[in-house]
Amino acid sequence: MNEQILSQIWSKQLFDRKNLRSQQGEYLQIIHPGFLNKHAGADFQEAHILLSDYAWIGSVELHVLASDWLLHAHHQDTSFENVILHVVWKADLPIYYQDGREIPTLELCHRVQDINFVESLAPATDSIACQSFFHEIPHEIKTQMLNRCGEQRMQIKYESILDLWNKNKQDWEETFYQSLGKSFGFGLNAEPMLRLTQAIPLKLILRNRDRPWGIEAAMMGLAGMLEEPIKDEYQWELRREFIHLKKKHQWENAYLHMSDWKFLRLRPANFPTIRMAQFAEVIRNNCSLLSILLEIQELNVIQTLFEISPSSYWQKHYHFGKISKKPHGQLGKSTFHSLCINTLIPILLAYAQSKREPKYANKAYRWLFEMEAENNVISRIYTQMGLKIKNAHDSQACLHWYKNYCQTKKCLTCQVGQHILL
Repeated sequence: MNEQILSQIWSKQLFDRKNLRSQQGEYLQIIHPGFLNKHAGADFQEAHILLSDYAWIGSVELHVLASDWLLHAHHQDTSFENVILHVVWKADLPIYYQDGREIPTLELCHRVQDINFVESLAPATDSIACQSFFHEIPHEIKTQMLNRCGEQRMQIKYESILDLWNKNKQDWEETFYQSLGKSFGFGLNAEPMLRLTQAIPLKLILRNRDRPWGIEAAMMGLAGMLEEPIKDEYQWELRREFIHLKKKHQWENAYLHMSDWKFLRLRPANFPTIRMAQFAEVIRNNCSLLSILLEIQELNVIQTLFEISPSSYWQKHYHFGKISKKPHGQLGKSTFHSLCINTLIPILLAYAQSKREPKYANKAYRWLFEMEAENNVISRIYTQMGLKIKNAHDSQACLHWYKNYCQTKKCLTCQVGQHILL
């Protein structure tokens, strides 16, 4: 058994689905297994299940052994907090979310009858065309391709920053603010977060940095999260403040609406309400964040600027009127690294490009090489092929390599493919 075969068993639902129960004894029904995710994050996205008659939509992670969750360090990665079901061949160990709750787990080893049929599910061709030859390729060639992909990956990111910079009339502070806001959307809510920051200029945030109440009311109001029905007194007070700000600044009733935000695929810690509150506090407490970013040399010093808890209400709630069982604190290490990869490092590269100052680019790449490698489906494919992934630069390079060369079969433009074919 391996994850590739297990993936096909799950996607095609080739197991006995009668009287399904989780390892915790909860009634389980699979409405939809989800869609295979070939990028960062859990193996299947947008799965739909019923668990003890409660509907859940979110991610599904697959492992041969349940303990592989710990082996792959998912317990340290907040992006796996939105996993609604852990599907394993053998449940050798109970696995828990970061807040201490046990993750619903489905064991399949006793539900697949024909093992010979299971083994025949292995695809005739490798997911990567050169997989059978990869171990024979000289180390120097693979390293050159990895470095090339890492540079191309970062170039795409910093060019998008430069594009945003030009749209902002070459205002670096505003561009950094908007880009950071987009990163706080963490994929699913990136675009609405970008639109929100474009609706609330940075100067308005800084003008009200002594009034966190006003900043939160402005963000939540323009995000469409203060619309009726009102759930509690706190939301009502924010709504009253937003009505005042709306008249003062001649805003529309709401720039965005609740329908623009994604909640269903996320665990409470990743809800846009929480991320928005965290982002507001980071900006409010660091009025010269870009200047600090340009000046400071050590990444761990920059990290301390992001170790800020949201307002007291959002430490105890994950949505208006919904109390969280576990307080929401500061951003975790893996979350900070995600912000680095998607905004802090690209902004340094973009700034270096525009100012022709290589010292900022050197610092950006130094930080990228200092950060731990990401652990995801794609990086594991290359690891299994024998490629050593040592840091975040390498894991980002693998994502670019897979998406732009392997997945599109552009072997003749890949240095490894050229070595094999030419």
